[in-house]
Amino acid sequence: MNRGIDPVFYSLACGAALWLVLLWACMCWRPLRRHRLLRVGCAAATALLLFVPFGGMPLWNWAFSFCPNPSLPMLGMICAALWSRLGGVAVFTPADWRLLTGFGAIAGSVLYLNAVFLPRFDLYYWGWHHTVAVWTMAGLALAALALGYRSGVLFFAALIAYELEALESRNGWDYVVDPILWLTCLGLVATHGARRWLAARAVRRASRSPFPAVAMERGRL
Repeated sequence: MNRGIDPVFYSLACGAALWLVLLWACMCWRPLRRHRLLRVGCAAATALLLFVPFGGMPLWNWAFSFCPNPSLPMLGMICAALWSRLGGVAVFTPADWRLLTGFGAIAGSVLYLNAVFLPRFDLYYWGWHHTVAVWTMAGLALAALALGYRSGVLFFAALIAYELEALESRNGWDYVVDPILWLTCLGLVATHGARRWLAARAVRRASRSPFPAVAMERGRL
């Protein structure tokens, strides 16, 4: 990526992510869910937080220092979720979101924990091979689209960005997964798993109760 446009690109990406987080946090509070000024307030708060210096640097600069190569799936997920929040139109189906979160959690774990479990085999090294990276991203995109997942376009976008050298990194894996995407997807998968476990536990308790309907109602509260 051209160094001259780095500040603009990363400030926009960080701003979109922060705006989405603020919208989600406000909508979790019921009195604010349908407030007309919610979007404007969150946008103003995003602009304020984005450029107010923390420790001598703006927030987007801190994000850049931690993750200088945001992956295309992460950027696509942020844009899709933000568009859904603002416009009320779902870009991806629930199945698409499950695919993306599962991919982020698994791919990130395999890539970043590879050195812990298989120290003699450097998986990240193969991302420097152009042919391996191209065929891997193309295979991911074609497989996802063939199975009916719209989110497969994000892997195609990663492939195009890789060929255009849109990011600073020339490692193909950095175009499909990054540390922030990995940690976020791990958190989402863990949260979903915990909810399913609690729901299953409530069902088991209700089945052993002499008053199943009452037990089920208590489990929902």
